[in-house]
Amino acid sequence: MTKNKDKIIKIVFIIYILGVVFFTFVVRETLVPRTFGHRGAELRPFREYYALFRYQNHFFWFKQIMLNILLFVPLGVLLPVKDERFKKLWKTALAGLLFSCLIEITQYITGRGFTETDDVINNTLGAVVGYLIFTFIKNRIRQAPK
Repeated sequence: MTKNKDKIIKIVFIIYILGVVFFTFVVRETLVPRTFGHRGAELRPFREYYALFRYQNHFFWFKQIMLNILLFVPLGVLLPVKDERFKKLWKTALAGLLFSCLIEITQYITGRGFTETDDVINNTLGAVVGYLIFTFIKNRIRQAPK
């Protein structure tokens, strides 16, 4: 990769990470009113999926799930583009899992946000989806006539 492309990818990656942090700790906290400093955690896995099919407000739960997935899709695309070490799915998925855990732990410690196992699951799934998109695009470029 050329030096200019490396620099652009690095800038995009930094903007993405800052965007996730800003969205998680500022925007979402502004949109979802909670008492500052109130720590909460929901550790039951797949609770949001259960609620999606069990309760009346289907769109709310669908939105919760999809936004957490979509938030990490760029990570799954950017990591293998930015760094050769993430050319394997499991490494990108692990990075998504660890970044999501970092966010959730920080939310719990600071009392900003609500810590949920489902967020970690959905964020990791988003990183995997992003990686699959990266792989699909990479394979299409390779197959393109020269």
